[in-house]
Amino acid sequence: MLIMLSENAAIAGANYVAQTLLLVGFGLMMLHYFRVYKRPYLRYWSYAAFCYALSACFGLLRVSGFSTEGLVITFTTLHLSFLYLSLSLLIIGTADVVRDRAPSIWSRRLMYIFSFSLGGIALLPLLSSGILSELLPFFRDTLTLLISGVVSLAVGILILSHAPASMGPRLIAVAFMLLGSKNIILVQFSLFSANLSLSPALWVIQGFFNILFIAMAAVGIIIWLLDSERHRSLMAVQKAEYLNTHDSLTGIENREELMSKMPVFIDSSRATGRHLTLFMIGINRFKAINDTLGIRGGDRALIEVSQRLQTLPVKPLAVARISGDVFVLLFDHLKRRSLIEDLGNVIQKWIQMPMHIDSKDVNLTSSIGVARYPQHGPHSESLLNKATIALANAKRSENPSMMFYLRGMDQNYIRLVDLEPELKTALSKDQFIIHVQPLYQSNIRQLCGFEALIRWQHPERGLLPPSEFLPFIEELGLASELDDWVLEHCARFIAEWRATGNEVLPVAVNLSARHFQQPELVEKLKSLFSRYKLKYSDIELEITENVAMTDVQAGLNVLQKLQEMGIKVSIDDFGTGYSSLAYLRRLPVSKIKIDRSFISELLRDGVDNSSNNSIVSALIHLSHNLKKGVVAEGVETEEQFSLLAAMDCDQVQGFHLSPPVSLTAALELLQQHWKSWKASPVKLAPSPS
Repeated sequence: MLIMLSENAAIAGANYVAQTLLLVGFGLMMLHYFRVYKRPYLRYWSYAAFCYALSACFGLLRVSGFSTEGLVITFTTLHLSFLYLSLSLLIIGTADVVRDRAPSIWSRRLMYIFSFSLGGIALLPLLSSGILSELLPFFRDTLTLLISGVVSLAVGILILSHAPASMGPRLIAVAFMLLGSKNIILVQFSLFSANLSLSPALWVIQGFFNILFIAMAAVGIIIWLLDSERHRSLMAVQKAEYLNTHDSLTGIENREELMSKMPVFIDSSRATGRHLTLFMIGINRFKAINDTLGIRGGDRALIEVSQRLQTLPVKPLAVARISGDVFVLLFDHLKRRSLIEDLGNVIQKWIQMPMHIDSKDVNLTSSIGVARYPQHGPHSESLLNKATIALANAKRSENPSMMFYLRGMDQNYIRLVDLEPELKTALSKDQFIIHVQPLYQSNIRQLCGFEALIRWQHPERGLLPPSEFLPFIEELGLASELDDWVLEHCARFIAEWRATGNEVLPVAVNLSARHFQQPELVEKLKSLFSRYKLKYSDIELEITENVAMTDVQAGLNVLQKLQEMGIKVSIDDFGTGYSSLAYLRRLPVSKIKIDRSFISELLRDGVDNSSNNSIVSALIHLSHNLKKGVVAEGVETEEQFSLLAAMDCDQVQGFHLSPPVSLTAALELLQQHWKSWKASPVKLAPSPS
């Protein structure tokens, strides 16, 4: 970067050697710190130091006196190109400091190309003759000093204005600003010098200042990194302390912090005669929300719930998240039960307000368990346990969505806790078994299909009916896993029956609400049918009308996709839910199954129940007008069967025709059905297959 005349070549060479050694050491130091601290700007600055050292090496070779004219041109080109490249890398590293990210890869590549191009342009006077060749010192030295001075000054100003206001960044900024100022002053000396050269004295002075400023920058970087590491350690300690007391997702208090505060609230309530009320709030069907929105969408829903609980019209003493979708609120001003119930309703409505997450409108519902001091216990742990038990009971479908703890609730909760590992073991070890109940066409009493029913072959208690475990399956969130188990085993035995030469009839499988609302249900069924090489008519699905109506639009979408595949869907237990006739008309289902409660009232005790008969008859005719088949459940007598046949009910099932049977017995019924059909002198229409 200096004017090389014979009288100062030796001084320039010594200057280059000193700068090369210092810059190599500086570059190695920054590369080491980059590997330790992973700060990108350290990598770019280390590369800048290495390039500057290479530039000094080529500068040394250029003034060595042992180079031919051709080598002088080569060394000068490389000297200037690597000098400009080091300035580009210095700018890239500074941009990372200022913007916390480096320029894009294409911007960096353009800067590299421009650096080498600028180094080549500076050589034009060296390759020319006449007046242009006389400008060589200006293009080679003065212009280089000007560019490096401006860049160094700009880098210093940017670091000073954007980096932390501590000693390290300030020392680096001052070093670059002094280096830039020194180079700009040297430009003035060069321009006003008679022969555009620098004196030996200036060579020595500027070389000394180069080494001094580089050393200042190195010390500044070390101080900056040490300060940053101390700051990061302090922040890590503070964050650890914060996470010990707060939930990492929502930012509200966690279980540990709640448990540490509750004794204080209890003591305060005891001293003032107040009643401490603990609301434990659980989000209903939150796994289905996660399945629909994804884990991140579910997290955003939880964050929104926590924010709503913190902005309730009545300010709670504490808001905490104690597990995945369970929150706790504490109040000490609610003495009357009616006030607690009113506040519980407000909380549920507050949570139920629509959320907009990932361009989807989401409506959450909640259940609440309530425990109080001193009524339900004098200690924090006992109050939390009682609220947990109350919440578990509130989540049961037959109970209200808000429940106070009552004596005796413990037994149901303990039963649930005890059953959870047993049910998971039953799923993993295939302790469940499939029974099927035959369905018959009512006009000809011909077998037309089966409904799959689940039983639990308990290793100690024997064969258990669904009522002994299905409610607990729902409460524990294992319904989808059980549905998968049933679908898998039904597909397997249908494939086995067909493989042994038997014609099969459709098997109906009931899906839980949790499973039906999973977005991947359709793909899962496609995979199942493909794996066992089944026809889409081999398995029919049954859902209750309440399941279909829980999320009408989502339900319609799923049903439409299943219909397009060729999978038939029935509405089970029709008449017990809250679906309207308009929705029934819209639902793409093939059959309506009239609930057994209606059938049991037909000819009850041998007496014609005309009002109930009219309801059943109207349901059948309505379904037929909507082009949907009708199945009557729970047919127990011949009189009921005959009446339903007279009403044009399509299919029936019940103990009068056949109880649920094992798969072995079902296969025998199937074989007898096809044998009698083939032997019939009058060929009836075959059952659907």
